Amino acid sequence: MKDAKIREIVLRDEKTDKDVIYLGAKITDEGHLQLEGQDVGETPKKFWGDSDYEYWLTIDKDYKDTVLLWLIKERFDSDFKNDSEFRDWLKKKGIPSDFYSWV
Repeated sequence: MKDAKIREIVLRDEKTDKDVIYLGAKITDEGHLQLEGQDVGETPKKFWGDSDYEYWLTIDKDYKDTVLLWLIKERFDSDFKNDSEFRDWLKKKGIPSDFYSWV
């Protein structure tokens, strides 16, 4: 299996007859979470007067874990025992995990 560790991912990559839309997320060399986008084509030209619109949103590395925890809470609200949705998702993405319990 491929190494599951990643530092960058494409969130959206659309091409139509009029526009190209890209949105990605990455961890910068400094450890910040950065979302970056680019819209190229007729739509940005209509709104911004230029056919190329680029934008960034950066979350400081000190809040990256906060984002992670909120995303887990909002996406996976069930428990993590047995074959939970979260554990299945980790497995599908090739992300190793260990589960322990005390009975």
